[in-house]
Amino acid sequence: MPRHLTLTLLFACSLPAQAQLPLQQQLETLWQQGAYAEAKTLLAPQVNKKTKDAFLLAALGRTELALGETEAAADWLEKAIKLDMTNAEYQFLYGNASCNHAQKAIMLSALAHAKRCVKAYETAHSLAPAEPKYLQALAQYYAQAPGIAGGDKAKAKTLAEQLTTINPLKGQLLQLELLLREDLAQAEAMLAQSELLQQRPEAYFLIGVEQAAKRDYQAAIRQFQLASEQQVTDRDAQRSRLLALYQLGRAAVLAKTATGQGINALQQFITESQGQLPEFQEWAQFRLAQLYLANEQRPDAEALLRPLQASTKDDNLKTEIKKVL
Repeated sequence: MPRHLTLTLLFACSLPAQAQLPLQQQLETLWQQGAYAEAKTLLAPQVNKKTKDAFLLAALGRTELALGETEAAADWLEKAIKLDMTNAEYQFLYGNASCNHAQKAIMLSALAHAKRCVKAYETAHSLAPAEPKYLQALAQYYAQAPGIAGGDKAKAKTLAEQLTTINPLKGQLLQLELLLREDLAQAEAMLAQSELLQQRPEAYFLIGVEQAAKRDYQAAIRQFQLASEQQVTDRDAQRSRLLALYQLGRAAVLAKTATGQGINALQQFITESQGQLPEFQEWAQFRLAQLYLANEQRPDAEALLRPLQASTKDDNLKTEIKKVL
């Protein structure tokens, strides 16, 4: 049975018991299960534009963000932080929503959303300076954003050093990210010297992404394979492992090599990522279909592409499907 149906049935069967639980506990359970659609159904009757409950507004914002609805998420979370400006988690979530929405917006609007993002991250960090995820988010923003949007690589390095003293793993990963922007060889050397990083998928994934960006697809595929083979013990590791499977398949398409390896990786990704990473699901199916075509498996490819062509709302994806059908 597909995972999303299992979750739906679980949710339906547990309604009487759930109804006896406090709302926050119900939501936490659904979020942990990845049942964000069910969480939205639970919240929707209780939240509207006149709502003055910061928790409810932030909860719906967090849920919309997980569903990929970045504009709605930013709107709800903006209302939440206006009602409770001292809640670091609300600021952090608003920063996430604003940054994600900036990636979808046109130039001038994107800059405005990016500035809201960094301001929210800075506020979250100032409210809870010892919380690793706020420090990490702010440092990553400084490292990635252009100067006009508040980027500052010197600040990013300082924060990475601070993070290493609080959380060695996250700190080393952040330092690796910063090195990757300057010198791939130094980043690879850092991974080779760090037993802590070698036990996780994230570092292999990050290096693979950089190698793929440089069109060294063979090397990237090796790193993505290593990432996918690591044991995962938490959500961050699981996310990196799943993304490595997707990127391995994508690299196989672009390099026109390792077709069988790419097929296996994308099949694993689609099977194991149900309810997660919704923004990658349709493209994963398309990449898998491309590899089927390369492997002379047109019936398998068309079995994916025909329904995808009818259901997708992604105009870029529709265009790409037309090219291969």
